[in-house]
This record gives sequence, C-alpha cells and structure tokens, in this order.
Amino acid sequence: MTNVGTYIASRASNPERPAAWRRLRDVDGYKITSSWIDEAGPGQTVDLGALWERIESEVSGSELLVLYVEPKDFPLKGALVEVGMALAHRIPIRVVAPGVVLEPASLRPMGSWVRHPLVTFCDTMDEALEGATVSM
Repeated sequence: MTNVGTYIASRASNPERPAAWRRLRDVDGYKITSSWIDEAGPGQTVDLGALWERIESEVSGSELLVLYVEPKDFPLKGALVEVGMALAHRIPIRVVAPGVVLEPASLRPMGSWVRHPLVTFCDTMDEALEGATVSM
C-alpha cells in the first residue's frame, strides 16, 4: 500500500494554525491527513486516547510530515510525538521554523533529532509542500 497525503504537526492551541491547515486542504486542494485540525478547539476532542490512535494511523499512512513551529511554540509536546511516529515509520519530515534559532551544539530548542537523514528544513510552507499530493 502506498502512503498518500501530508500530515501537519503544529501547535493546536493557536486557532490560526488549524485554520491555516484547513485552508491548505479545503481551498488550496492539498491532501492533508491531520484530522486534529477539525477539532482543535477547547473541549472539541471527547476521547484523547482515540485521538492519539487516529493520529498514529494518519501519520503512518502519510507520505510526508510537515512540522510547523515558531519561537513561542516551545516547548513542543504532541508535535514531537508525531515527529517520532513519522521517523519510526520512515516518513520524510520537513520542518518550517520561521524565526527559530538553533543553538549550534545542542540544536536547542528542537534537539538532535533534526539531524536525522529524513529531516529537511524548509523556509516556507510552499517549499515544504513542494511535490505533496493534492486531492483529486
């Protein structure tokens, strides 16, 4: 079975983020596999355990994971778990991190995982989504 679509990991508590990812899906036509973007508001997810099972399925079935992070988003929580899932399933990761400055030795605030061969930094979401599947 071939993986299809892009999973986007980002901070859910900022309402502008899931709205932006819904626009990528609903307006721009990208096949976005992240269902959390449709229930990111406070109290919208009834069963967090079921959500994480769904996230694992969505990540593992995607062809690409894009992590979007800004300086005020640290420390990362769920997005790091999603990145770990992608690495475990050998799914390429593209990181868009405008304004984030990494310390040379420790790579803080992100960490050494950003040097994994499956991880690529992109300057923009357009660059990160280059070649990504669009819905038919």
